[in-house]
Amino acid sequence: MTQSKQPLPCCSSSSAAPGARSQELGNILLNNFQLKKKSYRVLLHGQQLIWERMQKIKENEKQAPMETKVIPDGSSGCAYGPSSHVLHIDDIISVKSGDTKVASMKPPDHLPISGVSTRPTNQYLTINYAQRLSKSKTDCNRWQLQRLTLYNADPYIVRQWLEELQLRLNDSTPTRMRVRRLLVFINPYGGRKAGSQTYERDVKPVFQLAGIDATCITTQRANQIRDILLTHDLSCYDAVCCVGGDGTVAEVINGLIFRRIKELGLDERKPAFIPRPELTVGVIPAGSTDTIAYSMHGTADVRTAAIHVILGQHRGLDVCSVSNSHTLLRFCASVLSYGYLGDVAAQSEQYRWMGTRRYEYSGVKAFISNRGYEAELRLIEEVNSPLSPETPVIDDDNVSTICYANCQRCSFASSVIDQRSSIFNPEQLARSREELPQNDVPPVEQPDLHFNPSETALLRPRPRPNQIQLTSSTASGGLLNSTYDLNSPDHQWKSIKGNFFMICGANITCACSRSPNGISRYSHLGDGCLDLILVKKTSLINNVRFLLNTAGRGGDIRNLPFVEVYRTRKFQFRTLSAAAASEESNFSLAGSCQPIAQADVGGTSEYSSWNCDGEVVTDLDITMISHCQLIDVFMRGPHSYSKPLKRDNHGPMSPTTPNSSSDNVYCCCNN
Repeated sequence: MTQSKQPLPCCSSSSAAPGARSQELGNILLNNFQLKKKSYRVLLHGQQLIWERMQKIKENEKQAPMETKVIPDGSSGCAYGPSSHVLHIDDIISVKSGDTKVASMKPPDHLPISGVSTRPTNQYLTINYAQRLSKSKTDCNRWQLQRLTLYNADPYIVRQWLEELQLRLNDSTPTRMRVRRLLVFINPYGGRKAGSQTYERDVKPVFQLAGIDATCITTQRANQIRDILLTHDLSCYDAVCCVGGDGTVAEVINGLIFRRIKELGLDERKPAFIPRPELTVGVIPAGSTDTIAYSMHGTADVRTAAIHVILGQHRGLDVCSVSNSHTLLRFCASVLSYGYLGDVAAQSEQYRWMGTRRYEYSGVKAFISNRGYEAELRLIEEVNSPLSPETPVIDDDNVSTICYANCQRCSFASSVIDQRSSIFNPEQLARSREELPQNDVPPVEQPDLHFNPSETALLRPRPRPNQIQLTSSTASGGLLNSTYDLNSPDHQWKSIKGNFFMICGANITCACSRSPNGISRYSHLGDGCLDLILVKKTSLINNVRFLLNTAGRGGDIRNLPFVEVYRTRKFQFRTLSAAAASEESNFSLAGSCQPIAQADVGGTSEYSSWNCDGEVVTDLDITMISHCQLIDVFMRGPHSYSKPLKRDNHGPMSPTTPNSSSDNVYCCCNN
């Protein structure tokens, strides 16, 4: 057997630990293995594993080396021939060796690699990995498990490959974290009431295959997850995962953020700033619509979501804070909707015994009634918003920018957040704000970052509630009382009044299997903005047109004359009698899931209620602020269903997503 082991200076990862371990991660291994009783050459090159079928060699003829060629896009690295199979290290789930083929297929042991050298006996090496169904025409975002079992008669070679692969798998990067201890919350009552069965059937075997030590808690009441996250010690866990619907995901996010606020000693009612939680969140869909999971992964497949948790690729997700004039109410991860969707959420609470059918039944009732609600909104409209045709466009002169995997807009936002987090310390900032009087709080010094106008428009500083000053007439009407410079060129206040069928503040696309594009098709997962969608009160025919545009892949609600879409970082809402209603309402965060009588569509009340991540909120004086990538979640982003356009001589190539996971940008060679 031929064996090659040499350093690889061009593919060494910049995020690898210094010293001997970093040198080991740069080794190249090239050996011959048997795969299904056929001979293959297998190469471990940086962050890629390549295997190729060996051809028969005639006499007086040398075997040709594995064909390689330089990637033409200018990035470092190599592309291999059409007969080669390429697997990225990021897509490997686990590696196990055994003296028999069956033994190597068992779940890996939890024991770490020992430095004591013993005589190896294993001749089989099984590599479990995940593969995206990129050629699927119906669900190209779905992932499936694959297995590669290699045989070599020399057990020393098998052990060397096992150690090298495990070293690469255990190496963490800023965008990848292999989970070892995981806290899992299971909601057995959400959606189809099959959360426990979903975990046991589809999730648990995958976690065991990856060697994850999962601690499962099955919830029995509302807000139990939030109470556990606020009171229990979580230092022994690498991440938190939830199995449930959008309400369960929102409860986990609220618990982690309020826990961080409590740890920093901030005021929970009016915190000086919103800190970023330390734990990463995994989302396993087991609800009715699962819009959060669908928007992140492009599918609601349970095993795909579990695979993303195992692979450890994580991205920042925008989270919006929802508050009234007195206190911070909760945090929203998907959509905050008033009017039609609010009526559906309030009425569906009475029909939980119907399961997922309750949304269809309540939706039809609310749709036929076609009620309109008088409201006034004020928003800070983005000057360079991609949704504003009269202003310059940010993303490569493309107005309709959709958030996909490797999204440039979200990636730039993440890079700026990383630079700022390396300068600012949240704990020191919190202590300084507590020690100084409120009027003497020093302003946050901005880092010396140099960006072009387009990049600056992506992450324009967001005003806080205590930095906004409204006119005397507006402030007396019950809106947020604070200070803000209206002459600032970076922000423009816009006031809108009217009779609306529905008002939505969409933090994400809110896509699901019934609405593949969602209600906000061009919303991004991590750009720090939200889309304010205003649907005016019109005829029942126009409402049907609106629903048809949200249900199909080719629809676009921005083309409808009675729909207005604004990209903003903050908006304020009130009804005409918001001041009187806010005094009469007695809102409780712990009881936000209860149905409200005044939101009954069949009643005579002129007010609706808010649908916040599937839960009912009854305040009529609402402020919604987007916080850029406030929490990390296990995801890579959805992939496009359309085929990528080829580059020609007449214009640039349209932005596309990788065809497979092996050509993504997560490879250290493409950094």
